[in-house]
Amino acid sequence: MKAIVIKRHMSAEEMPAVLRMAESGGHDIFSSVGLPAQLARYNKGAYEIPEEEKKRINYDIMDFVISFGDKEFEGKPVVEWMRFDDSSIWYYHKFRAYFRLRNLKYEVAEVKKLSTEYDSVSIYTSESLLAEGIIHDNINIILPATSSGSKWNFASLFKYFIILKTRWLINLFSFKKLKKPDHIIMDVTKRQAFLDINTLGVDKGNYVIGYLLEKAGNDFLIIDEAVQPKMSDGAKINLSHDNLFGKGSQKGRYFGEPILLNYFLSPEQRKRKKDIIRKLNNNLDQLSDKCEGDEKLLTGIYRSFRGATNFYLIKYLAYRKFFSRHKFKTITTVDENSPAIRCILDAARKEGIKTTGVQHGNIHDLHPAYLYTVADSKRKAFPDHSLVWGEFWKEFLMSKGNYGEDSMFISGQIRTDVIPALKAAGINKEKVIRGINKDDKLIVFASQPQRDPQLRRRAAEDVMKAVKATPDGFLLIKLHPNEKNDRNYYANIAKEIGLERIMITLSVDLYLLISVCDILITCFSTVGTETIYFGKPLIILDHLKQDIQNYHKEGVALQASNEKELENHIANILSGKTSIDKEAYERFISKYAFAIDGKASERAIGFIRGL
Repeated sequence: MKAIVIKRHMSAEEMPAVLRMAESGGHDIFSSVGLPAQLARYNKGAYEIPEEEKKRINYDIMDFVISFGDKEFEGKPVVEWMRFDDSSIWYYHKFRAYFRLRNLKYEVAEVKKLSTEYDSVSIYTSESLLAEGIIHDNINIILPATSSGSKWNFASLFKYFIILKTRWLINLFSFKKLKKPDHIIMDVTKRQAFLDINTLGVDKGNYVIGYLLEKAGNDFLIIDEAVQPKMSDGAKINLSHDNLFGKGSQKGRYFGEPILLNYFLSPEQRKRKKDIIRKLNNNLDQLSDKCEGDEKLLTGIYRSFRGATNFYLIKYLAYRKFFSRHKFKTITTVDENSPAIRCILDAARKEGIKTTGVQHGNIHDLHPAYLYTVADSKRKAFPDHSLVWGEFWKEFLMSKGNYGEDSMFISGQIRTDVIPALKAAGINKEKVIRGINKDDKLIVFASQPQRDPQLRRRAAEDVMKAVKATPDGFLLIKLHPNEKNDRNYYANIAKEIGLERIMITLSVDLYLLISVCDILITCFSTVGTETIYFGKPLIILDHLKQDIQNYHKEGVALQASNEKELENHIANILSGKTSIDKEAYERFISKYAFAIDGKASERAIGFIRGL
């Protein structure tokens, strides 16, 4: 018996051969992607390794990746092999590299296990490094015929040029804004539904630090930078008002994208970048030759990120030139460990500007962006200062991330500043959700673009089946900002399951939803923490039973590992058999969020000015 594993969409040329094998018998088909109807009837579903093995891989690969930066080759640690100026590309790609290597190891384990059960295994995959992770006679790895790279989306490129030019023209009339401010705040988060703290009306804004931005005075410059879209793989760029004009005309705001023009207009900077990228590529090639096993896979992943590295170096050099001309004292941002932001902070630090990161989500043992070694700490691999929500996060970053105690300040979670006003308003769910009745049970699922596609789909299916079995149940899926194009993904699953009472949204404000919901379900999202702030019942759907956010451990969430357990928890909550532990909720808030008093923004602004 032979196995065929399908993990990517096959070409029109590949499909007939696979269909013939399926129809002839002697082949089992395992697919985790959609297939044409004539082939789908042979599909046995995705082949998965046991959940305990996935959990082991998660932690083993995390330990491996975090420590690999310190491993020495020819007396020089990996971080140094990837160094430029006072920075290192090692830190830029560590987050992406971890998840790609982890998923690659999942795939290796799956195929190896299949090879012991079948005479041969053919796997259709897009993971070009899989062949280096598997060497076995009865395994055939089939990559796409067009694996040389994605084609550029020139329509999107043209639209991005229009956005860049529009923002450049607006900046021409904003030069005076650069003369007075001492402090910079980067406004880079994707615009989402955002509540006006005074009127509770819904607007679009930075839902993470919006209230901090509103309190920033004349001594602050807000650099408004849209999230750079991908120019390939069918990515779409909209010429929306936000993308074209943002809030750049407002007092104290300046666009970041035109700063990149400084690079393209400078032959000296272009030569500097060319020299850096040549050295980095050469070092990576040499390093890869010295590695084997998982080390070679990891260096191969870094080599595949060369295009991204090139872009981040352009940003780094452009912002260095900008900062050298304008002597700011501090720069503050969320998502400080992502490469698109890190390159800006590295440029600021090189020019003597103090850097501050603002906690924007939960941090845990499997979050590579915040886990550093002692050697990383000595290299000053993270911002000079960090604003954290509560004592727990400070202690976590000290013990697991090797952050310095004096570098952190507890401000509380800035987004929570609206909660006192929202609670006092007493808004009804019928005013927030169209089509819902007063007696309906509103169950909100805060989804996430999980990097394990099988777990992601299982989570969606389990939630929908459990809500379908709930009398008067109404499911609202609150999409993660990075799932803005995934509405059909969930709609198609709901159609397959037959769930009709469902709404899928990105536009409704999260805090409005939490304030009116009966139950909130999530896997490991920060939304779970925010649910506790409102005193609402929380269920974590935790298939691997990792409890990486400590919700279950702290006594503030019920834990479900499958659809049946989830259904039972929902029924018990709605019937009154299970209720929240108010004392545990209060302890959690004190430990994780300091206080829900509407003053987190004031504390943060005061700290920044004090620097």
